[in-house]
Amino acid sequence: MKMFRVIILLAFTYLFFYLHLSGNISKYINMKYSFLSYSMIYALFFLTIIEVIRWYRADKKSEKQADCQECHHDHAHGHTHKAEKPSVGKRVKRVISYTMVIIPALTGVLLPVATLDSQLVNAKGFSFPTLEDGADKYGMHQILNPDMSQFLGKDGFLELVSKEFKSYKGQDDITLTDEDYLKGLEVIYNYSGEFVGKSITMKGFSYNGPGLNSNQIFLFRFGMIHCIADSGVFGMLIEFPEDVHIPNDQWYQVTGTVDTMYYQPFKMKIPILKVTDYKIIDQPKDAYVYRNSF
Repeated sequence: MKMFRVIILLAFTYLFFYLHLSGNISKYINMKYSFLSYSMIYALFFLTIIEVIRWYRADKKSEKQADCQECHHDHAHGHTHKAEKPSVGKRVKRVISYTMVIIPALTGVLLPVATLDSQLVNAKGFSFPTLEDGADKYGMHQILNPDMSQFLGKDGFLELVSKEFKSYKGQDDITLTDEDYLKGLEVIYNYSGEFVGKSITMKGFSYNGPGLNSNQIFLFRFGMIHCIADSGVFGMLIEFPEDVHIPNDQWYQVTGTVDTMYYQPFKMKIPILKVTDYKIIDQPKDAYVYRNSF
């Protein structure tokens, strides 16, 4: 069974190495913490070497025991001592447990990494979590507004968003880049009245949410706070001057002026971007955005 341990360690070592080499690690964690997963490559490789040494020593010990048993057999006229083997049940349990452990490593390497899109929004349900009783605050649930209050506490959050608001205050034309997308959105949602009439440029994929007029659509990006477990779909409701027929997952860059409206499905007032200019764009190389400032 030591061989299986070596195989498992090698598989996970290669998995982390492959994720970093291919760049797919960014689809699982905020790259701010990439050094942690990168260090796992060295840690797992070191553990693999240790396990190989243990395996080698165990084989040598077994060979010596076999030689001793043969010697004892010659002197005891055919009386031998056989090493006890684990029962069939125990061996089956070990094989099952090792198999269950190695499957994630194999699937991580062999199966393609899918980029999250509107299908996942539909699967998770398009609803605002603060309105749900007993909402799970640890799974992927955030919609529109990247709310950091659950990670920082109320006081810490208010201090953070107030500080970040100062970097946007006084700007009449704001572009939400990949680097400050989540930070900018959080400020806009928490100080929406301060941004009414100001120009915002942003990009994302289209999503036809519930309760929209024929000239309205949501523009989203999937974002990570720490890792995929706390990811969410963040963006704004955008309104075109005329009716549009846009399929889900079409990428756009839009510019518009900020206003607010009462959105009935969420039973709350949200900011809306009234589009003045837009264009279709290709999906960015990295479709996700990350929260890189706290």
